[in-house]
Amino acid sequence: MAKKKASSKQEPSFEQSLDQLEAIIDRIESGEVGLEQCLGEYEQGVKLIAHCRKVLEKAESRIAKLTTDAGGKLRVESDSGDGSADDDSD
Repeated sequence: MAKKKASSKQEPSFEQSLDQLEAIIDRIESGEVGLEQCLGEYEQGVKLIAHCRKVLEKAESRIAKLTTDAGGKLRVESDSGDGSADDDSD
């Protein structure tokens, strides 16, 4: 079985997804779409929400790794799990 190649379609940014979601909400709330299209729009909205949550979780994880040392310098904790932090001082 051949390996599945990475999708050539780039995922939209958080902001683009949010804009698309707001447009979907506006169309549904305005009543300008029929039931079938409304269901399709709703489905797309759910996918956009999932994408936005994933992006936010990644950002939250990155922020959680940021710490400051005793001198007030910003440090990024390593992913090694040993409690050590990467020092970015020169």
